[in-house]
Amino acid sequence: MMTLTTLVIAGAFMVVAILAAIFVPHPITWIASLILGGLFFFVLLPKYKGQQQAVMQGVEIQATVQEVRTWSRKKGDDYINRYEVIATAHNPETAEIVRFVSPPMEQNPEPYLSEYITVKVDWSNPNAYVMDLSFLPFAIP
Repeated sequence: MMTLTTLVIAGAFMVVAILAAIFVPHPITWIASLILGGLFFFVLLPKYKGQQQAVMQGVEIQATVQEVRTWSRKKGDDYINRYEVIATAHNPETAEIVRFVSPPMEQNPEPYLSEYITVKVDWSNPNAYVMDLSFLPFAIP
């Protein structure tokens, strides 16, 4: 789940990029501030608002765990594994199957999963959801 701290840090980077574009007028600083501003306003802020909407107005459901997706990522000279929990549930308003994806994790959650996982979702906006992973014995970045 995205925290307010993450949003504040991203906003600070955006402000620094805008100030750099003002005081060091160069096309690179303009492009950097546009990219950071777009990332902040069109990706991070809507995701944060959606998660807050799910927490405030959402209902808790039991979604069926489908799989744990695994992939490798290069970090320095080594490869590290990343894991995501994929769960699905039926939307009672549209009868469609909705897919929920957890944030990436560095440890395998598969031994700790049961058949169902709790997800708080706002059915008016199914993309606004928060998957409850508090039962895992490790921290999720």
